[in-house]
Amino acid sequence: MLTWRRGSARFALAAGIAAALAAGIAPALGATAPAAKAPAAANVRPAAWPSPAASPSGWTLRLAIQYLTGADHSKYLAVVAGRRQAWFFGGSDIGGHGVPEIERRTGGRWVPVPLSSIPGLHSWIAAASAASANDIWAVTSLGGAVLHWDGRTWAAASRGGWLAGTQFTGISAVAPGNVWLFGTRGKHHPGAGTWHWDGTRWTRVRGIAGGIRQASAASAAGIWAIGRTGGTMSALFRLGGGSWHRLAPRALAGFRYSDVVAFSPVNVWVAGSVAGTPKLGHFNGTGWTRLAMPGRVAATGICRNGRGGLWVIANPGTGQAFVRQRSAAGRWSKAGVSQSQTNRVLACALVPGTRAAWGAGQAEGLRGMRGTAAAVYGFGRLP
Repeated sequence: MLTWRRGSARFALAAGIAAALAAGIAPALGATAPAAKAPAAANVRPAAWPSPAASPSGWTLRLAIQYLTGADHSKYLAVVAGRRQAWFFGGSDIGGHGVPEIERRTGGRWVPVPLSSIPGLHSWIAAASAASANDIWAVTSLGGAVLHWDGRTWAAASRGGWLAGTQFTGISAVAPGNVWLFGTRGKHHPGAGTWHWDGTRWTRVRGIAGGIRQASAASAAGIWAIGRTGGTMSALFRLGGGSWHRLAPRALAGFRYSDVVAFSPVNVWVAGSVAGTPKLGHFNGTGWTRLAMPGRVAATGICRNGRGGLWVIANPGTGQAFVRQRSAAGRWSKAGVSQSQTNRVLACALVPGTRAAWGAGQAEGLRGMRGTAAAVYGFGRLP
């Protein structure tokens, strides 16, 4: 039996209903009798269900949690994956008045991560990064909370001198004493700027680095970043010699960047668009190459597919939801997510040493519950 819990009432779902949920269909609860009500409690596990077995050819819904019972927009926005465990980061109401949420997959089980012991948390987790399995960092969009996993517990890390009311947009953990935080402005909040953790304290890095939105580290000496200049996301940066440098590769002229991923010093990817047409860029250690991409929407996420190619997230906004795949030979294909466009993969991560991948995102709530559920998707055989 699969379960969906809403507030203090628990409902039993037949496998057929769960399959419909995985397909993006929100079944009516009227045909399903509720079980006995459990006592109300502040820490009641929110609405959640795991999905049926994974599809061999598409992305399958594996877990969905609607943390609140109103018109909330629960989502997971980031994922960190290891060989035997994975972490999913987001919030109970993205863009609203929710709180950060973390879900862990370990030992073949779903484990909610309690954050209630950390005072003052609000907003949602905007980004996460792992230097190792026992050194994981996350940052909230608003509130300036930096969270750290030391292999045993999640705790609030030391705060820097960033101003209240500013926002963060990215984090890159290179080593325990080498973590970067980035915050560029949004529609309603100024950016917090760029900050560096040296193991003891946070130091603000000004100059051109102040416009960095997000970064990806292949090594301590190979950190790549994208950010703003002149009001647009048209700047590419690289950390070298202890300083940030802005680059302008001829092959990427006109690029407006939407993502950057450094897999190794000789395998770096950027996504974006040129004059409104989606493009990818690839750095092979010596130079950049501009590559065509299908569709009309720029990619917002990239991860390995375990076959020498890429998973590329570019949600079209209408029609069937899918994740694009680029083979090692440069051929493009699609892997379905759902018939419903509400069900989306928003971030992905390869399980090391396999061809399986985890996806973080959103799904439809059950009928009667507006908004969205925070969702975990999977491709292939997952731990």
